Amino acid sequence: MELNLCWNAEDWNKYNFSADLQSEIDAHTDTYHNLDENGQKILKGLEGAEEGVLLQRHLDDMNFRWTELRKKSLNIRACLETNAEQWKRLQISLQDLLTWMNLKNEDLRRQMPIGGDVPTVHQQNDVHRTFKRELKAKEPVIMSALDTVHLFLADQSIRGPESHLSTPKEKSPEENVQNVARVMRKYAEEVKVEWDKLSTRSGDWQKRIDEALKKLLELQDSMDELNLKLRQAEAIKDTWQPVGDLLIDSLQDHIEKVKAFRAEIAPMKENVTHMNDLASQLTPPDIQLSPYSLNQLEDLNTRWKLLQVSIDERLKQLHEAHRDFGPTSQHFLTTSVQDPWERAISPNKVPYYI
Repeated sequence: MELNLCWNAEDWNKYNFSADLQSEIDAHTDTYHNLDENGQKILKGLEGAEEGVLLQRHLDDMNFRWTELRKKSLNIRACLETNAEQWKRLQISLQDLLTWMNLKNEDLRRQMPIGGDVPTVHQQNDVHRTFKRELKAKEPVIMSALDTVHLFLADQSIRGPESHLSTPKEKSPEENVQNVARVMRKYAEEVKVEWDKLSTRSGDWQKRIDEALKKLLELQDSMDELNLKLRQAEAIKDTWQPVGDLLIDSLQDHIEKVKAFRAEIAPMKENVTHMNDLASQLTPPDIQLSPYSLNQLEDLNTRWKLLQVSIDERLKQLHEAHRDFGPTSQHFLTTSVQDPWERAISPNKVPYYI
């Protein structure tokens, strides 16, 4: 924004001079015309005389100076009116900037609050990056407008509003310029304050986005890692044959394999604990986990618990089968005698009848 900054102390004098000059011109217009008319009449009576030539020169000089005087008055007034229009446009520009910043504040408020999962926060980050680019593009316009106003104000000796609480009267040019300067300063201060607030809010919001994204990514990585380990463990569990289909001689081997499997997945408990600890740090009002994230957490915790239950149940079934059908079982003895007799084996492996 480029403006011709001629509203300074010298221009106050121009403004006053222009008003005084126009008043003088208006006051002497009749006198000028009377002199010119009377001079023309006298010239007719002095045609061809030396006095007529001299009078003609005086009249021509008077007309020339009168014309130049009117031109000067008109030029000064035109200059002042032009600059007044420029300052009016600057005032409108400052008002437009305030309106724009109000709209941007609303845009920023609509971006909140922080989302509850990684995709949502990624989207918020993209939206705010666009928002920041708009602020960056607008900053030179705002700074230029403020610099223009500051240059103008630097040349003014602005009195406070109380200096104008006198009885109503026609304001002097100096008072008019002071009023313009006061309005400009008010708008410039509002623009500066609102711009600083908007920039600070944008910076704070970006910081919140960055922090939330870091925490949510950490949680998501933890859930993905646990999900992978659970899938691998569940794949192994799904290969287990029903206990009733196993060979009796292999029962002990299967018991050892399940125990080894339980020991192998035991460290997974740390993954579950770590995941839940991370989730517990993401609480309102900072971050409200989305239903999708909460469902993921619940699913992973449930699968971990079900895996533990499956292992315990598998071992229980294997132990029962091994007890009932293994080498130390008495199941085979029940078919070798008839009621009311029963056969059993003593602790030292000796069979006996009951």
